[in-house]
Amino acid sequence: MSGAAALMYLLCLAIYRVYLSPLSRIPGPKLAALTYWYETYYEVYKGGQYFRVIDDMHAKYGPVVRITPNELHFDDPEFNDVLYPSAGKRKIDRPEYAAARAGTPGSIVATAQHDVHRRRRNALNSFFSGASVRRLEPIIQEHMDKLLVRMQKSGAQCQVIKPYHIFKACASDIITLYAFGDSFHFMDRPDYGQPYFRAGEAFNSMTHIFGAFPWLLTLATTAPGWLVKYLKPEMTEFVDRREWWTQKVREIRNSNDPERAKNTIFGGILDSTLSAADKTDERLANEAQLVVFAGEGTTAYTLTSAIYHLLAKPEILQKVKDELAAVVGDGRQIPTFQELDRLRYLNAVINEVIRLHPGAMHRQIRVCPNDPIIYIDRARGVEHVVPPGTVYAISPLTSHMNGNVFKDPYEFIPERWIDHPEISKAFMGFSRGTRACVGITLARRELTATLATIFIKYDLYRGQQGPTLELYDTVRARDIDAAKDYITPLPAKGSLGLRVRIRN
Repeated sequence: MSGAAALMYLLCLAIYRVYLSPLSRIPGPKLAALTYWYETYYEVYKGGQYFRVIDDMHAKYGPVVRITPNELHFDDPEFNDVLYPSAGKRKIDRPEYAAARAGTPGSIVATAQHDVHRRRRNALNSFFSGASVRRLEPIIQEHMDKLLVRMQKSGAQCQVIKPYHIFKACASDIITLYAFGDSFHFMDRPDYGQPYFRAGEAFNSMTHIFGAFPWLLTLATTAPGWLVKYLKPEMTEFVDRREWWTQKVREIRNSNDPERAKNTIFGGILDSTLSAADKTDERLANEAQLVVFAGEGTTAYTLTSAIYHLLAKPEILQKVKDELAAVVGDGRQIPTFQELDRLRYLNAVINEVIRLHPGAMHRQIRVCPNDPIIYIDRARGVEHVVPPGTVYAISPLTSHMNGNVFKDPYEFIPERWIDHPEISKAFMGFSRGTRACVGITLARRELTATLATIFIKYDLYRGQQGPTLELYDTVRARDIDAAKDYITPLPAKGSLGLRVRIRN
């Protein structure tokens, strides 16, 4: 193609996108309608900042805005269940480029087609049912005991700690043990396995680059491990983890132990009716990366945020402790699952934490391949027809900060979930519909068990004797709130995160 022809093509494409496209009537910045580089600028160059730009768009243009040449973003909680329908209503895909951002090709999150996703997810569903998670009670209680032991040791020296490291190590050990029947035993390591987690965070930092340049993802996931270690030494521990996951999959595949197939996630996948193409070492290594990363990072982030808010709001912490004292008896420090089920106020606290600090904050991108979607902007009296194949999304944090649903949305008010249960229509903390988080039941069990275990024993430090926790140089806007969106949230530059002083 000659230079003149290429220029003419680009000019025609620009005119079509901005003025002739079926989406041209949807409000939004002309640059966003013109080119995908508008998003790339804010995500790659500015560092995970497009979520702020999208919120500014909604403030200016209304509840539906055009954020790329072929993507709409909504901020109308009444419409959430239309965009994210439950099973049996209509097929919902993920666009290929959005799936690539996950960095785990072939995993359920990175599976674009509805039917393939449903097939792969069905092999996982039974392991995250309520009954299956209940069978993990001994494992979770064992790790709660380890948590208390480590906190006790820190308290003996009146140390200032970063709870995020403890929580991530604990969550990682639990999900990895469930997935493979073995773990890295991070809770037994003096450094809680921080080199491993830093390597994983280095991989996550590439998420927007992978989205803009998918060939880099292909290179990163197919290159020999030794080459990745040589070119990017900080990824060494991550490469070692992937090799460990692959090795464990092979061990389970070749094992004659029926209990291993029955009691581990990947034993169940290998024993399922999935095709051989869905059981390759490469795909299952990517599925393992997804399951483990999702099971450790989001849980740790939510727990960290919860600890901050409970220590910053003594009156709310006292309500939690009063409920624990009424429900958990016999002087035990670790509650049973049956007791956790009765902690209504603590569960409201968890909902409010996830509302303000969703562990997976990137917009939930979907596409309806076969049917148009009709949206009516009631405030403006305008009807929009979203053609089949159009990409659309809702960002959890945008939905969670909607002032029409949540009064004083920035404030931490757990009571709102008890007094106004209808607000759940705006909750996107675990996504919604057929592609909602598969591990929601396990995540909620871990969150409730961890917070209950900690606050049965520890109180807020007010100068008194006994086991206490005290916030140490922690500011919500700097250290807790999301400042950058890398699928998972990151705090402001220079932040050391939540720090707490433990006293015995």
